[in-house]
Amino acid sequence: MAVSHGESWIALAIIVSSVLTAWFMNYRTPKVRAFGTLLAGLGCLAIVLWFATILGTGILDNPKPNQTPMDSAKPALLWMQASIALVAGLMLLIAAYRQAKSDEGLELPIENQIDRFGFVSRMIHWTTAILFIALIPIGIFASMIPEDSWFRNHYYVVHKTLGVLVFALLIIRLFWNTRSKRPALDASLKPAEHRWAHRVHILLYMMMIAVPVTGYVMTSFHGYPTYFFTLEIEPFWGKSDAYIIWGTFHKYILPYLLYVILGAHILGALKHHFIDKHDGALKRMVG
Repeated sequence: MAVSHGESWIALAIIVSSVLTAWFMNYRTPKVRAFGTLLAGLGCLAIVLWFATILGTGILDNPKPNQTPMDSAKPALLWMQASIALVAGLMLLIAAYRQAKSDEGLELPIENQIDRFGFVSRMIHWTTAILFIALIPIGIFASMIPEDSWFRNHYYVVHKTLGVLVFALLIIRLFWNTRSKRPALDASLKPAEHRWAHRVHILLYMMMIAVPVTGYVMTSFHGYPTYFFTLEIEPFWGKSDAYIIWGTFHKYILPYLLYVILGAHILGALKHHFIDKHDGALKRMVG
């Protein structure tokens, strides 16, 4: 199917806004950082608005016929993500308001420091995180759209374009980690917490590699191309029923594992900051 320029422009808009938001969030002056946080909050609320829009399509009530029992959970997943986006958006707006009243500057070197990440690591981290916020619900919704719908392929073009870029950013980040050593974990953490933090980080990297790779292999075995803007990449393998196995991992196993691991990562950081009172827990990557 030919790719129009419309969905490519949408993908580009998401990418540019993600990069700009990440850049503003790590700018040296608090007012600009507050603007970046504001953009992040508005981005979360935009997901809520998008979700409200797709409710009007009726697809959540009458999706493409389920291929597995786990497909029936997709509407609930979208509801959950929209709810989380709403709460996160409101919290970010409050954080932006508080940042705007601060006078604390931020001087970030290019490379990582002993106690916090540098500018490059932060840019890659937050750009990837923001893209993931858009990537996951778009992919879930695209898989629910009936195959005869005229806009189904538009969603897949955006989803796959963002997926290719996220994978590229991950490779860049892995390379950067070899050039700029990651900051040490807080010395006040218990040995068990050190081990679990290390394991969660490794699992996150594994998930972020596995999700796009299995998606590409599944798509190829299914006989569909992969898109990167208007570039249409033909399947690397011939059509095969092997797409069912790869699809099981890509659509059902890995996403749920990613949710669990990502949740553990976020909750761990919040626990160290608010409960354990480790001030450096969040400041390693925020502020």
